[in-house]
Amino acid sequence: MTVQEDMRVRRTKQNIINAFIELTKKKNIDSITVQEIAEKAMVNRATFYAHYHDKQDLYDQVFKEAIGMFTPLRNPLLFLNRKIMFTKLEDVLTGVLENCSKKRDVLLLIIDGTPARTLQQQLTPILTTNIGGILNQFGINKKSHIPEDLVITYILSIFISVLSWWLHEGYEHHMTARQLAHTFILLALDGHMRVLGLDPK
Repeated sequence: MTVQEDMRVRRTKQNIINAFIELTKKKNIDSITVQEIAEKAMVNRATFYAHYHDKQDLYDQVFKEAIGMFTPLRNPLLFLNRKIMFTKLEDVLTGVLENCSKKRDVLLLIIDGTPARTLQQQLTPILTTNIGGILNQFGINKKSHIPEDLVITYILSIFISVLSWWLHEGYEHHMTARQLAHTFILLALDGHMRVLGLDPK
């Protein structure tokens, strides 16, 4: 495949994804047909099936792309130095949120169209590295009787809810990605560690 052909394929796939997202704003995902997606993307059904097995495959690939936005948080190097840990985490989280903002329609499709349990299960392996790294730095296993997996599940559910709020309503409050990252760390990590009997300083 030449570079020109590769670009054409990417453009076609992006048009199909964009068409799918636009349709989900007006109709339930289950009621959307491949024909409607193809017409909206201005391609024929054969072109659609050349890239996706069916509508579920399209959704699964969009879902995979959305989950991939959070992989920068899966970096154990963030937690090597306790003194600068929160600063580094805020920087990385800000970058992730800025990317989420650019792909707002994709994220909203996933957040609104996926059962909360499924979304949480997909994000858990990524954010467990993040949250677990912080808790291990402060010795949660030694200082708190609360199970670590419970803490991770709790903070993860808060993160998904806060992200959903920001993508839906945060713009009305003019809250930037940096402000949200800083506030989330204060509320969900710093604040809750005090409840766990840990000193975040």
